[in-house]
Amino acid sequence: MKKLSALFCLLILLSAFTCEDEPLEGDFVTGENTCEEATLNTAEAALNFISVNEDTYTQLCNAYRNALEAQIVACGDDDGSLQDVIDALGDCTNSNPIDDCTTATEAADAAEAAFDDATTDNYTQLCTAYKAALENQIFECGDEDGSIQSMIDALGDCTQTATQVEISLTAGTLPIEFDIVDVVVDGDILKITGETSAQNNYTIYFEVGQGQTGVDIINPTFELTLTSVFFPSTQGFDDFTSNITVNETGVLTGTFGGIVTNSGGGDLSLTSGMINITY
Repeated sequence: MKKLSALFCLLILLSAFTCEDEPLEGDFVTGENTCEEATLNTAEAALNFISVNEDTYTQLCNAYRNALEAQIVACGDDDGSLQDVIDALGDCTNSNPIDDCTTATEAADAAEAAFDDATTDNYTQLCTAYKAALENQIFECGDEDGSIQSMIDALGDCTQTATQVEISLTAGTLPIEFDIVDVVVDGDILKITGETSAQNNYTIYFEVGQGQTGVDIINPTFELTLTSVFFPSTQGFDDFTSNITVNETGVLTGTFGGIVTNSGGGDLSLTSGMINITY
């Protein structure tokens, strides 16, 4: 299969851009391309090469080689990864038959694996590449039960829906949603304040280091203000605990719960504590 399978993962990474779908032809080495332009050209050529068949192999392979060579000129290739792909493409002579359906399925699987690891920064790009691979899979293999089209439909327009900013909990039996959340970045510390849009003075506050995840890392700064100010309890019975599970640029999620106590020794049980913030 002319080393196509080995190239798929890199193809997906290089195609993590929003590009038009027309085949590329000609020589990309102009000497005037910026690195960004050259990278976009490579991404477009990579997307087109995913759809290669017997008739278009040489044309699209050469276009992809030219784009890679132009990218090396414009951007460099410190780790040699671009040259490795050029070497794998060889002279762009397809000496082995291509099983178009198998090739398309492998490309879709590689695209899915990349998309599963998407972050907020590359979600749209990897989603777009995955949709293109699925559409090509339908073209090459068909879709008798409609399952592939269902996956495409589920991806929508690849615009990541912003997570509603909220911190919620149940205090005793009272559900509370802090739907007004302020995130202040102070050095490498995130200072989180939550208020409710309801007519009360309930607030919540905690701090966490940027990128820091784990158990109980917000506990030393956690404060819950209801009719009084409550702090995490460490008395040995249903102690307050928390777990920050995602803490990356613009996203913070986690859970918390257990006993909190005020200065007068009054205890309050918190359950179903959720942190779900996009900032």
